[in-house]
Amino acid sequence: MHKILVVAKMVFKKRVLSPTYYWMILAPILLIGIGIGFTKYVDDQNSDHKAIIAVVADKNIQEALKNQKTSTYQINTKINTHNNKLKIDLADGVVDGILYIKNDFSEINYKYNASSNSSDPTNELKKNITLLKSQYMASKAGLNEKQWQNIIKDVNVQKENVNYDGNTIKLNNSESAQYFSEFAVIIAFFFLTSYISITGAEIGNEKGNHLIEGLTAAIPADKHYAGKMLGIFYLIGFQIIIYSVLGGLGYLILQKMHKKVLDLNKYLSGISAQYILIVILLTVVSLVLYVFLAAIFASFVSRVEDISQATSSVASLMLIPYFLSFLTQSNPNLAISKILSYFPYMSQGLMPVRIARGAATYSDGYISLLISIIFVMIMYLFSAKVYKNNVFSYSSENLIKAMIKRITA
Repeated sequence: MHKILVVAKMVFKKRVLSPTYYWMILAPILLIGIGIGFTKYVDDQNSDHKAIIAVVADKNIQEALKNQKTSTYQINTKINTHNNKLKIDLADGVVDGILYIKNDFSEINYKYNASSNSSDPTNELKKNITLLKSQYMASKAGLNEKQWQNIIKDVNVQKENVNYDGNTIKLNNSESAQYFSEFAVIIAFFFLTSYISITGAEIGNEKGNHLIEGLTAAIPADKHYAGKMLGIFYLIGFQIIIYSVLGGLGYLILQKMHKKVLDLNKYLSGISAQYILIVILLTVVSLVLYVFLAAIFASFVSRVEDISQATSSVASLMLIPYFLSFLTQSNPNLAISKILSYFPYMSQGLMPVRIARGAATYSDGYISLLISIIFVMIMYLFSAKVYKNNVFSYSSENLIKAMIKRITA
């Protein structure tokens, strides 16, 4: 056991002192920060760059459009809309668009300046003018304001999950949980890609340089492999600790800032601690599974140039649950989604989405997690055996040919 720990510490120290390891940790955080910042920037730009529109229509229509709440455009009523100078104003940028509306709404035309940096108001205009048209048609039909409001009033549909028994996410909380599951899938993809690369480098590189021959003289191959895996798991644990500390600090800071920057209660109120636990555990266990799979592929490597091929082969498999998770969001009860949500290597992308959509219970999540844990033990024994059997195998053949030859031997 002492020799295993020595190897594990060597792997951990080598990686934890590398700048690339901390870049791997910071990259997802920076990506999230950039995403939030870009979204806020776009929202601010849209609010600051409302399209200035001149309306050529009846005074009542102009006034009604002006009184509506808008986010992408603003009606300029000071411009004289009954002269030829209006088109010159459009070309010169005095206004961003001219809206022509016939009194009976039979014809509506919007002319705009494409070189303007204002937001596109077309969708909002369509919605608001449709509302005015319905009011106009209602008045022609002899309906008063109250009757018209009653007609266009949104219908309140009460949703009730007949499967809800306290072991499933409530429907009114599912939206927040779904966003969390999407976020977890993306972060897991970053984690998996990084550690697959580390695993390939740790196992494939030393074999490619034939360093393993000297190492196995001091420690058996199976114990050397166990030390390598333990060192990688130290790195995973250390990264989780860093994220936990940063997440706790970020939560405290945002709580003090409250709604000035981000209202956390809006996003976290619908996510239970049990759901977060299932998502995190599934992600970590799937990460271990992919590490063992990468170790198997890397064990067949005898040339340094084949390491990237070995790791990319494993990384390509990760794309399957990544893309299926987005398909599952729209239809969580697809047969393939149901089956693969319990399947190791796939469950981390599908089960959280199915739970968030109310199609699976927390118990289903724990069952999926248990299956993956059992598979972790099987994969460790199998990967250790593959490593031991191929530790001294060297070949000038490419990775695929070498793998087929040794498996069928």
